[in-house]
Amino acid sequence: MRAAVRHRIIIFMMCAVCLVAGAAFSEISVKIKDLGSIDGLKENQVYGYGLVVGLQGTGDTKSPLTQATLKNLLKNLGMENDEIESRNTAAVLVTAQLPPFVRIGDRVDITVSSLGDAKSLEGGILVQSPLRGADNLAYVAAQGPLSVPGNSNGRRSVKTVAVISNGGVVERGIKPEIVVNDSIFLVLRHWDYSMADRIIKAITEKYSGIEPVMTDNGKIRVPIKKDIGLPEFIASIESIEIAPSLKARVVVCERDGTIVTGGEVRISGSMVSRKGMTIEIENSGKKVSASMIEESATVKGLVDALNSIGATTGDIIAILKALKAAGALHAELIVR
Repeated sequence: MRAAVRHRIIIFMMCAVCLVAGAAFSEISVKIKDLGSIDGLKENQVYGYGLVVGLQGTGDTKSPLTQATLKNLLKNLGMENDEIESRNTAAVLVTAQLPPFVRIGDRVDITVSSLGDAKSLEGGILVQSPLRGADNLAYVAAQGPLSVPGNSNGRRSVKTVAVISNGGVVERGIKPEIVVNDSIFLVLRHWDYSMADRIIKAITEKYSGIEPVMTDNGKIRVPIKKDIGLPEFIASIESIEIAPSLKARVVVCERDGTIVTGGEVRISGSMVSRKGMTIEIENSGKKVSASMIEESATVKGLVDALNSIGATTGDIIAILKALKAAGALHAELIVR
């Protein structure tokens, strides 16, 4: 009789806090373009130095750099004055992002950030400023009225950073090189051998005449099929769907109590005891503060079960940390 009671107790405890092994998430198919990109297709950063004018007394007050810049600006306009004092100007750093294919005349958004002690850039105008790339060549000319983003969540907004929508005009085009030796190269955003193997097999199945291979630097080399146009070929490769191979990972945000799991996260058999978390044993009237987790249980099942018995977010996070420290949580645990 005692053995039967003990058996019922263990069964109930397992059912209360664990989910037997199984697929935590249904397998989905994802396009190759959502897992990686064509080598050479990247954004390009440009930056420069500029001067904002027209501020209402909120500009730099103790910046020799601002005064020297304003003096040089007026000198280029044919006016010279050794005594220039103005709180309506501010020295700024100007930045922008250029897409992979950008042509002369295209417009891009500009971000302007104060360099001195200006209190606010609101209402100012950026004087024309060249933006240069990593090769020190000028690619964009930026100019226009500044807009300081508002803040709708009640927090104090930052007024020393502003944007100019479409305030940059591209003066030098960029043509990325994506075809090398009659091949294109795929670069995965998150490298994984399983995913690379699936991509190679999927491309080989679609185009039996080509042989994709993995290079020494982790890229996937795909020979171009000659009887298909390059845009059509790249589009067809990017549209191939495969089942992604996700790394087992648990992300915990302690500030707001968010718990996110990715991949098939498993937990080894273990016992959990947490102060304040009490489990009542069915038909016995007894209460205990310990529970058993069956081998190969999932984090999703554990969290669902703990939620069902009223465990707090703090309890769940503490249990996950303890399981990781004990080696029972077989996943990367990221706490933020």
